[in-house]
Amino acid sequence: MQEQFDVSLPAAFAIPENEADLKTSLENIFAPQEPAFSSLASAIQYENKPKFGPSAISNIRFGVVHYDMAILKGRLRVTYDMQLTFGCEDVIKDHLNQHSYYNFLFIPGQALLHFEGDVTELPSTAGEF
Repeated sequence: MQEQFDVSLPAAFAIPENEADLKTSLENIFAPQEPAFSSLASAIQYENKPKFGPSAISNIRFGVVHYDMAILKGRLRVTYDMQLTFGCEDVIKDHLNQHSYYNFLFIPGQALLHFEGDVTELPSTAGEF
């Protein structure tokens, strides 16, 4: 299973006509004060959890890898800074300029933007018992 999430689009949202418009739209939708920011940050944290444990995500930036306006699909490179806190030692470690890739699909009829990450979730051994 891949990490997936949906983001509700604002009422007056217009489908971006090119990559520059898409990047601007994403920066507005995922501004730190917007609800969508926490969905993306949670997806990134979940993706990194097996490698690093709890983290804080900030400074999210978008790079458009591909955008096909005809089918409203594309691929993004999301660059971010991640701050890890190791509680047993009270050590904070910054990992700057990390990145993840997400495929996306606009669903205009439902006013949604659907995202799927690249990282496949590994099955838990708990399911075997």
